[in-house]
Amino acid sequence: MDLNSWFPPLITTALFAAALWLGRNVISTRLTKSVEYEFNKKLELVRSQMRESEERLKAELRTKETEIAALRSGALSALASRQVALDKRRLEAVDQLWASVTALGPARAIATLMSSISFEKAAPITERDPKARQAFEMMGTAFDIKSIDSSGASKARPFLSPMVWATFSALQAVVMHSVMQWHILKSGLGNKDFMDNKAISKLIKAALPHYSDYIDKFGPSAYYYVIEALENQLLKEIQSMLSGVEADKNSIELAAEILRQSNAVSAQATQNDIAV
Repeated sequence: MDLNSWFPPLITTALFAAALWLGRNVISTRLTKSVEYEFNKKLELVRSQMRESEERLKAELRTKETEIAALRSGALSALASRQVALDKRRLEAVDQLWASVTALGPARAIATLMSSISFEKAAPITERDPKARQAFEMMGTAFDIKSIDSSGASKARPFLSPMVWATFSALQAVVMHSVMQWHILKSGLGNKDFMDNKAISKLIKAALPHYSDYIDKFGPSAYYYVIEALENQLLKEIQSMLSGVEADKNSIELAAEILRQSNAVSAQATQNDIAV
């Protein structure tokens, strides 16, 4: 066989194979670049969308932060305004309460008078002796029960601490106890069971526990002398309230007990038709 006759076909086949290989590589390369281009294009699009989403999220967060800051500022401002208004009203309440304490002045003058008199000894005398009754009436000529105005204290009560109100109630009850005694003497009602000294004693001991032994020792004759102590205690409770001291469970319970005893004393006076 003549090799020359095979040579051209071999060359042709080789060239065709080479061309095919080159063509496949070119196509593969182009396809790879095309896919890579599309991938990069989509990746960039995704990145762009993510950046846009991130910017939108940041903008929304900034907006929310601004809204929250505005709400917080508004809430704090409103809270501060309410606190200022409340503090102002508490100061006004203290003024109203102290006006009622001052209004007890004439009644305290009667209490001072009664502190030097033995009620137990004077009661039977005024019951049978008109002149004795007249003498007691003259002693209280300048006293007018209507001058005792506690309406201011009543209006102030919602803004007072429980202990402030309870202590004021105790002070008022003790002062008016002396007025009750004077009323009995000037009216000649005698030493009847118009007043339960145990009730007033319980009240004083609840409001001033450290006076318990003193009250047990001297009895009703010592009631007048705790008035100043109650007033000092009232001032102390007012200072605590204005300084922001919060009432604890024990003080609330004690205030409730003092108030209960004060109400018992007042109710007793009402039941016996004695104007207090």
